[in-house]
Amino acid sequence: MRKVTYAAVLALLAFSRSMTGWVLAQDSPALSVVPSKATMLIGETHTFRAVGKNGRLRHNVRWSVSPEHAAKLTANDDEATIQADEPSSTVVLTAYAEGESSEASIEIRSGPSLPIGTMKWSVSSLPGCKSMKMTQAVPSGNGPDIYVQEACPDGAYVRAITDDGRELWRRKIGAPLAPGLNAKETEPAEHINLSTRSLCDDISSGMTKDSVSKLAQDHNLRLGEKERQGNNWVIEERNFRCKILFDNAATVVKKKKIIMTD
Repeated sequence: MRKVTYAAVLALLAFSRSMTGWVLAQDSPALSVVPSKATMLIGETHTFRAVGKNGRLRHNVRWSVSPEHAAKLTANDDEATIQADEPSSTVVLTAYAEGESSEASIEIRSGPSLPIGTMKWSVSSLPGCKSMKMTQAVPSGNGPDIYVQEACPDGAYVRAITDDGRELWRRKIGAPLAPGLNAKETEPAEHINLSTRSLCDDISSGMTKDSVSKLAQDHNLRLGEKERQGNNWVIEERNFRCKILFDNAATVVKKKKIIMTD
């Protein structure tokens, strides 16, 4: 049976380890900025969030960005929006709250679009933990888009994350690992390269059915005649599924890219 995961461009970075051994998840930083990394084009904006140990919003947060000429910062207490102004590979967004600080790194690039395979944003795993699987959330107005489950020495945790990398909350859901077993030794789920470009990435609003059909052929994908006659298309390729909605004029009005894992 296949499980589907929302196709946000998400990468959970490699688990961290302290110099004296594994750091338990409950010892995670009191302040974190999420997403942890982002890649932007000039003119784009991205919103970051300051969260505490439970993954929920921290309040009374101060923000700064450096270098200031590369990005414009708009702070709203627990969140900060960055507008990319100049190319830079070393932009740092910093949050401060009650004597704590945390950073997110941002790379700003020029050009009309990011190269294929570029990771738009990423979220670091909890200290001492390792990401095991991602599950698509039930769509809701203000809820998460992805649930990320992590294996930690003191148990399993789930993190609720939006499609742009902001964490909404985290919660312990499982008991500690068996004695002698740590997160490093736990078998991870099959790795999927979320940055791989799919058919869905090349489809945009206003495209005709003929244009989408040609794209499918270019990707060596086939559409059945019955599917062509309808306005709801589902096209599958390795690790991805693309749901496309056409209007009565046979042009694209909506698409949804889904990642599939075995």
